[in-house]
Amino acid sequence: MRDIVNEQDEVVGQAAKEEFSTGELICRVAFVMLANRSGELLLHQRSAKKKAYPLYWSGAAAGHLHSGETYEEGARRELREELGIEVPLEYVGKFYSAPDREMVGIFLGSYDGPVQVETHEVERVEHFSPQHLAEKPPDMRVTSFVERSLPLILPRLREADGSPTPQTRR
Repeated sequence: MRDIVNEQDEVVGQAAKEEFSTGELICRVAFVMLANRSGELLLHQRSAKKKAYPLYWSGAAAGHLHSGETYEEGARRELREELGIEVPLEYVGKFYSAPDREMVGIFLGSYDGPVQVETHEVERVEHFSPQHLAEKPPDMRVTSFVERSLPLILPRLREADGSPTPQTRR
């Protein structure tokens, strides 16, 4: 079961996973970005077999929340399930994705070790510099979650490495 939410992220009911396929109900998603010590973000390229966003680049982990689960609990669960890791996470913010009918909670973590990917869901994983992602080459297709998360994530990466953030530049 998943919680049904409105556009203000208020729980208004519960439904089975299958009931969300009609596109009428809004559910919650946890979306995790991971940075390494160099400030590069780990992205995974989705499998060509995925219905949504095949071969698009997405964050380190993401998934729908179970009914009653918090965004942070869901983010931690998805990291364990999808990458086999546990790291401290910082809540960055959330947004409503109207095309996907999903309320998305964004988290940022730091990780430099190996990952165990689900090969049936992931083509490959790579690290990308913030500059590369900000300038995104035309042939690099990223999910809407990455697009919407980068403006929230990139300033935090600049703060961590001591570079001036857009708000502090003169």
